[in-house]
Amino acid sequence: MSQDKPQALPDQATFDRAPARWLALILNLIASVTLFALMVNTCIDVFGRYLLNMPLTGSTELTEMALCVLIFSVFPVNAWRNEHIVVDMLDRFTSPMVHLVRTVLLNVIGAIALYFLGGRIMILALRSLDYGERSEYLSIPLGWAIGFIAIMCWMTALVLLSFGVMSAYERYRHHVVTAGTLYR
Repeated sequence: MSQDKPQALPDQATFDRAPARWLALILNLIASVTLFALMVNTCIDVFGRYLLNMPLTGSTELTEMALCVLIFSVFPVNAWRNEHIVVDMLDRFTSPMVHLVRTVLLNVIGAIALYFLGGRIMILALRSLDYGERSEYLSIPLGWAIGFIAIMCWMTALVLLSFGVMSAYERYRHHVVTAGTLYR
């Protein structure tokens, strides 16, 4: 009598399809280049400020813009890879169906919130572009950075709806097939 081995829990490669991998690669490259530019900006500013007594003009503005791009470019990737912070103290005491319902519900609520938040932020971005708002020293248009935040909110909402629901179902299905622990 042969015993079938339980199927392994689907890893991230199961969910990473070609377009999603390219999108994640592009967003991670944007974040990486931005982080490197932030590091160079900080080094030049500190070097100029303390050794040459000439700080980098607009360094604060560049840091603010870089942090905006850095933080919001990784939101969709974190949602796609399910890398957000989770407190799972009660997972051992609840059934897999409760996990499925909770995860799907939280992903849908998060997606709805990010969709509407992105809409409000895009209104602010368009208003900023219409008013011609620019940064103080470098005269960078602020509306483009605000618009980037809105687009990343919408992209994260889409990812939460697609991957979040699919991932929760795959984990539930795997648990039912293997009758093991849900999050092992």
